[in-house]
Amino acid sequence: MTGGSASVGAVLKAGFSDLRATLVACWAALLAAAALTLWANDLPVGPRLLAVLAAMVIAQGALFRRAFGRVAGLKGLRWGRDEWRLLGANLMVLGLFLLIGSILMIVVGAIALGVARVGAPQLDVGSAQAWKDALAHAGPAGFVAGAAPLGALAILIWLGLRLSFTAPATVAESGIRVLSAFPLTKGKVSILLVPGVLGAPMAVNLLHGLAPSQGAAFTAGSAVLTYFLLAPAWSGALAHLYRQGAVTQDA
Repeated sequence: MTGGSASVGAVLKAGFSDLRATLVACWAALLAAAALTLWANDLPVGPRLLAVLAAMVIAQGALFRRAFGRVAGLKGLRWGRDEWRLLGANLMVLGLFLLIGSILMIVVGAIALGVARVGAPQLDVGSAQAWKDALAHAGPAGFVAGAAPLGALAILIWLGLRLSFTAPATVAESGIRVLSAFPLTKGKVSILLVPGVLGAPMAVNLLHGLAPSQGAAFTAGSAVLTYFLLAPAWSGALAHLYRQGAVTQDA
């Protein structure tokens, strides 16, 4: 798998080769992010989401400032202009996903309803069993109803990968970059799967902000794994690809 001149090996090397130095330089910010994630576990859903988002922003700010040679703060820990920009950028991304996700849910629901009515014109939409029976008797059209959610998920994953440079571009260019960073990922979707996998636990932590709280041990273990291993590797890999994309864009 390659994206431009990037390869999986080169991206992984960029992510993990400087891991120890990154931890030494940013340990205070990463510890704060992990502690904030653990503390958020005891909060109600709304405040929990904000706390988890703040933890992610603190980690992103520290890691990408170091990656681009910016003022680090106290072992990465600070809340300055970069963090405010990252907060705005992340909120914009969340809003975009909410909008696109809502549209896709409507489309998937409409497809499922249309297919179900093929097998059961008098479908009782309030009955789960009626839905099950209707889709079971829909014939080949049932495949379409089953494939629609997978297609919607694929679209959301693609969108997430195309927006991968939001955080590094926001820090590197000292301005909120969401859709303006979109062109930099053109032709790099496949290779962006590598940092995408590394950064997935941060996205999962964000989703946990909307879900019932987890056990303290699970949350602590997840936070440590995320912020002391995967997030530094994710930022290093993304910074590597971002520099390549920026150079290609300017060429």
